[in-house]
Amino acid sequence: MNTYEDDIDELIGKYLAGEATDMERQQVEEWCAQSADNKKYFEQLQTIFEKAALVADHSDYDADLAWKKVKGNIQKNHHTPISWSYWRIAASVALIAISGFLVYQQFFNNTSRLTLASSNVVIKDSLPDGTRVALNKQTEMSITYDAKQKKGRIKLKGEASFEIKHDQEKEFIVEVEELLIRDIGTVFNVEAYPESNTVAVTVQEGEVHFYTQQKEGIFIKAGSKGVYDKISKSFTLQNADTNVIAYQTRQFVFEERDLQQVVEELNAIYEKK
Repeated sequence: MNTYEDDIDELIGKYLAGEATDMERQQVEEWCAQSADNKKYFEQLQTIFEKAALVADHSDYDADLAWKKVKGNIQKNHHTPISWSYWRIAASVALIAISGFLVYQQFFNNTSRLTLASSNVVIKDSLPDGTRVALNKQTEMSITYDAKQKKGRIKLKGEASFEIKHDQEKEFIVEVEELLIRDIGTVFNVEAYPESNTVAVTVQEGEVHFYTQQKEGIFIKAGSKGVYDKISKSFTLQNADTNVIAYQTRQFVFEERDLQQVVEELNAIYEKK
């Protein structure tokens, strides 16, 4: 980032903090009006600033250390990295990427809480325990991970895949409304859009337990899909769809599919009508 861009970050920060002079406010507004990219960049920083306010009261939090830890990730995801000191506190709670956003908060009791969301693109990231996730479009997940107790819990709305290195001492559970999906050393995909009458769990590797607090549910092994019907409250096992993670790999396998099915699957991934 050059000196001019550093100055812009400084001005935007003062603008959002309500500390800019009239002249500085005018400079920021004129800069935003110069291009759509400038306006978008301003809005991204504004989002970071707003998320940072959520933990501004944690006065003992080491914002400088948090900034150092996430600065590299921010630079990877931005064409223009953020380097201004006003944004150190934002590093403790927010990581904004072109593809979506990640809000991160580290508490003093070894518990990490994150919110990861996608909009109209697929995003990929890694969780504090090393689990790799990929979110399909229009997906949200909130994650709580206790490093001391080795317990991870995710609340999911939408569709996401998980790659988890199994640890007998570690518990990893995905929640979808009243449903629970417990990892048993796994690579699996969960389809759980709120508007759908079903929730589907497809396992590529390993095994998961798909159940509720009231029902034992089913165990799903590699190559199989478990489907929960929200209306009948029932679980069924099916063969896995070979293209279930095509939204992230862009690789398709079509066997015994008619042309209409092929077109529908491609349209779903590439948003063509």
